[in-house]
Amino acid sequence: MTTTAIVPPPNGSAFLSLRASKSIIFSGESVALTLSFFVADNYPYKLSFTALDKQLQAINKKIRPANAWEENLNITELNPVPVSVGGKKFREFRLYQSVFFPLSNQTLKLPAVTLWLGKEPIIGPPSAKPETIVFTSKPLVVAVRPLPAHPLRGRVPVGLFRLDEGLERQRVSVGQSVRYTFSVTGEGNIATLPAPETLSDTTAVDVFPPKERHTVNNSGTEVTGHKTFTYFVVPHQNGVISLVNRFQWIYFNPQTARYDTLRPRLQLQVGKKGSAIAINSTVEAALSGTNGETVVVTPAGDSLYAGIETIDSTHQPLSIPVLIRAIANVLIVLMLLGMIFVFFKR
Repeated sequence: MTTTAIVPPPNGSAFLSLRASKSIIFSGESVALTLSFFVADNYPYKLSFTALDKQLQAINKKIRPANAWEENLNITELNPVPVSVGGKKFREFRLYQSVFFPLSNQTLKLPAVTLWLGKEPIIGPPSAKPETIVFTSKPLVVAVRPLPAHPLRGRVPVGLFRLDEGLERQRVSVGQSVRYTFSVTGEGNIATLPAPETLSDTTAVDVFPPKERHTVNNSGTEVTGHKTFTYFVVPHQNGVISLVNRFQWIYFNPQTARYDTLRPRLQLQVGKKGSAIAINSTVEAALSGTNGETVVVTPAGDSLYAGIETIDSTHQPLSIPVLIRAIANVLIVLMLLGMIFVFFKR
């Protein structure tokens, strides 16, 4: 899959060229189309673009493939770039650059297009009305191959991707949410990448729908970037939770011509480090909270309610304010009884 070669006409020192970055692609794989005008450094005429915007609109309609996603580079200035073609020095004016992702197996057949320019001799007085010269490109064909057989063929992205993942923190408590990011980075149709599949093994955690954001970089020959899916994960029990059993992202690699899967490698530690905490220690910790708070420490791997049946609900911690109020109430009652006794004695 090589870039279409730039071949100048046999007897011309200025020409129009439409070329593709690849001659054969898979359905969904990227292909870049570039339309350029080349003029030799020793060309004996002065050329000028006339009504270029209107001409390019007509050209784009002809060469834009049907049923394909387009990422246009949007060229705003015509800056000549020195190049060498066939051993000769040329200046290249890039008129149009886009990267396409075919959505079907249909071969891309791009017709020849024409460009009109004004021509004047370099030597001599300028013409009142420049001569018009027409340049025509050659037609172009890009073969599109179907993806190999697969249950998800036609529904998976195509490209070169890798997984960048992250956890807001790797240690949390039961019921505490943690932010997890699943970021797909690489080359392909970044804007349309789907979210990873959430597997059914979610008995230990709740996984909430993700928020999405993406960044696309278009060089004119390839589209790169990343798309990030941010989840909130809430664990139900203590222990080590492996995220590999929760997410997977299937895609097709056009270089290896095989399907591949991106899976997480991170693990979430729920609860304190260390697994051997006795039930009695748990009960003592629950009854000896600091600053008036109740602190419950559960063994790693156990449920939040582990050992609850062993806790004596009649054992309550002593509260100083409650004790003072009780003593005050007793004193008030004794004073009232004393006053009644003195009153009746008289």
